[in-house]
Amino acid sequence: MRIVATLVLLGALIVPAAAEEVRDTSFRGADGHRVQQITAVIPAPVARVWWAFTTDAGFASWAVPVAHITLANDGMMETSYRLDAKIGDLQNIRNQIVAYVPERLLVLRNVFVPKGAPFDLAFTSKIRTVFEFQDLGDGTTRVVESGVGYGEGKGYDDMYGHFQGGNREDVMSLIAMFRSGPIDWKAQAARIEASVHKPAGNP
Repeated sequence: MRIVATLVLLGALIVPAAAEEVRDTSFRGADGHRVQQITAVIPAPVARVWWAFTTDAGFASWAVPVAHITLANDGMMETSYRLDAKIGDLQNIRNQIVAYVPERLLVLRNVFVPKGAPFDLAFTSKIRTVFEFQDLGDGTTRVVESGVGYGEGKGYDDMYGHFQGGNREDVMSLIAMFRSGPIDWKAQAARIEASVHKPAGNP
């Protein structure tokens, strides 16, 4: 899901100790193809988790500071990690909503990555990201995120490794949002700036 990770440091700043709730369940299918998979239990009912993935306010509460989602088959998820971005900016990330079943399934395909992104669209467009939402019946929801379509070779290997860590951080940020409230993106940006520019030798 994480198409660019220009804010990788953000994960280290906002993610709480929720690692035990997020498992790497990746596997190879019988045909030998890799499926990159994260399985997590989210402390919220399925309707709220669905809201967090499929509405502008919901997605911006934990994933990115700028988001606009048109929920439909062949709809669009337009996002940016830049606080000053506007919807419609040419360099925004765009993921097509291939298909969905309300509160049960969401399938995405990347159709545009901005200049400077770590991976070329020739690779990212081959992947389908499948989110399964499972109501556990006790006010919690299991989310299974599967990346399918990985080929072999260095390009795919690099992308696999990148998303393996990035997707885990994203899901842990979702858990943190339901526990502690929406991310204050301006405050986080200020913390990142201070961390990046702190004098050498300071803790």
